Amino acid sequence: MRKRLGIITYSKKVGIEYKNQVSKVFNDTIDIFTYSFETNNVQKIKEVDAVLISTYSQYEVLKKYIDNNVEVIIPKLTLSKNAFNMLKDSKIDKTAMLVNQNFEMCIETIATLYQLGFDEYELIPVYPNMNKILNLKTAIITGERNLVPDGVDKILDLGYRVFDKNTIVDIAIGLNLEDALTEKRMSDYFEQIVSYDKGVEFLISKSKTQKNQFNTLLSIMEKGVIGVNEKCIIENFNKNARKIIGKSIKYIGTNVNEILPELGFKEFFKTKKPILNKLIKINGNNITLSIFPVSELSTNKKVEVNDGAYAIIESFESQENTQNILRLQLANKGHVAKYSVDNIIGKSGAIEEVKKLVLRMGNSKSSVLITGESGTGKELVAQALHNASPIKEKQFVAINCAALSSNLLESELFGYESGAFTGALKGGKSGIFELAHKGTLFLDEIGEMPLESQVKLLRVIQEGEVMRVGGNKVIKVNVRIIAATNRNLFEQVEKGLFRKDLYYRLNVLPINIPSLRERVEDISILFEHFKRENNFNFEISSEVMEFLESYNWHGNIRELKNCIEYFDNIGTNLITLEHLPFHMKQYLDVINFKKTSETISKLNKRETFVLKLFYDSFKNRVKLGRRSISEKAFENNIHLSEYDVRKILNDLKNYGYINVEVGRGGSTITKEGIKLIEE
Repeated sequence: MRKRLGIITYSKKVGIEYKNQVSKVFNDTIDIFTYSFETNNVQKIKEVDAVLISTYSQYEVLKKYIDNNVEVIIPKLTLSKNAFNMLKDSKIDKTAMLVNQNFEMCIETIATLYQLGFDEYELIPVYPNMNKILNLKTAIITGERNLVPDGVDKILDLGYRVFDKNTIVDIAIGLNLEDALTEKRMSDYFEQIVSYDKGVEFLISKSKTQKNQFNTLLSIMEKGVIGVNEKCIIENFNKNARKIIGKSIKYIGTNVNEILPELGFKEFFKTKKPILNKLIKINGNNITLSIFPVSELSTNKKVEVNDGAYAIIESFESQENTQNILRLQLANKGHVAKYSVDNIIGKSGAIEEVKKLVLRMGNSKSSVLITGESGTGKELVAQALHNASPIKEKQFVAINCAALSSNLLESELFGYESGAFTGALKGGKSGIFELAHKGTLFLDEIGEMPLESQVKLLRVIQEGEVMRVGGNKVIKVNVRIIAATNRNLFEQVEKGLFRKDLYYRLNVLPINIPSLRERVEDISILFEHFKRENNFNFEISSEVMEFLESYNWHGNIRELKNCIEYFDNIGTNLITLEHLPFHMKQYLDVINFKKTSETISKLNKRETFVLKLFYDSFKNRVKLGRRSISEKAFENNIHLSEYDVRKILNDLKNYGYINVEVGRGGSTITKEGIKLIEE
């Protein structure tokens, strides 16, 4: 029976484009159905094996219509190589409008371009019905020419964005069509798109002006590299190529087809198509071979002139099997995930959504970024993700990035060789990337990682290789990354405290864990759970439970567990308000048991900004919705997703500063909120 894929987009036109992309890749072996908000048929999703939804916000709206057994895929988009080169070679203004269907699509497209290295541009989001008028004469679009405002002089159309490699893989896995990934049409598709990875292939494709840089790279590479010109004369031959081939003769200046016919350059130049991971034998040695063409445009910039090619060779017999045995032995020293999704306690809507995301994201190989306040259980969720994945039998290795200095962090991440520094163990030490090979690496408190370490971490994630401190050997690693932080990493990026490229590498699949005050209905459930878990026998009065459900819980679940342990040590069977810990008693006089204990003096910058927006809307007698709040925040360099806005509105409601109404009434500021602003 043919597999069925549903595609949901904002506009019908984009849905058809996505359908064409998937059909081309999977060669019409699946049935594809398109739905769009534009045609108002998104509620008719049924009988599909997987569904691709263009944005997370659309998923939030549609999730109630999607069966829990259906695989949900949120695509990651990139550019075709033609579009990439068009933008790279363009002479347009560096400050330009980025035009798309709505605010969210604008931001996603801008993020794509920045991730691909075009962050020298200042791109301003422009979309239909926006209030702000911009005096810009240049527009960058992705196929939506009809949305460009009047008065624009230059339009650069990059064409529709395309699915990246991970998305195609996710679709194949979601439809149980993994075998299709080995077919030629897949590699053909991947050749036409721009990868976020910038490795050897990217350097090879550069023009002659970069050959000096490339020659430096050749001398330090672990792989063998052989470069020839258009006449097949060898121009580059690094020392590792000599070592792998096993002959000590003169290579530079000779014809490669005469001295090393096994490489197949003669056949390659007939088609000039890249050769990827071909197994050959030279001097009795099994060698994997890849060949890439090097070309540049002629002076008229229309005709591509061949400029030779490079072969990348590597010994097939590696030490991977031996390393895997050692890693598994080391894994028995406690690198195991103990918790599953069943250990995530609670029945609130917020925590149920986290459980669903864990089960869905567990099957993906993409990086996950877990955000949430301290004490919310980020490592528990990370372990649950690992145990919901196909690699649950492999090791789960965790490291706290805030607990170590920069030097110690690098030696823990990448390992070190004997004598690398004073105090280094005699035999050296494996890093956690090596220990986590083929398993999961959990980077807790990633927001605390020093910038210099971030650079090295990014390189490892991109290349899948580590080099120990004090070592000279590259070690291959295949690790799924799960990171966690209680900081707003996007704000850290804007302040220059966290690398933008690393942020987007980690934030592929985001999970936000709600604070305890956002899941008040779970407090009594958690309370009883921890009592049973520790065999505590005391009881609490109804007033104490009411207080606990009104308390702010800055320390979240960790603080709740401490509170329960405190009650058990008091030595009384019934806990009343007089038995509360000292720091909690201070709140008794100021807490209204129907609100949280926060006061306006503790409003953060984003909460204050939103409250002032409500005050202005009250003064101007206009309504204020979540989308307009997000847009106004962006205009003031404050980045709020609709999820962030919902959380802030809920907090302001609990503080008593706004009323949140359902329907046309909308949310409004209260008298207390007005009084607060005017003071």
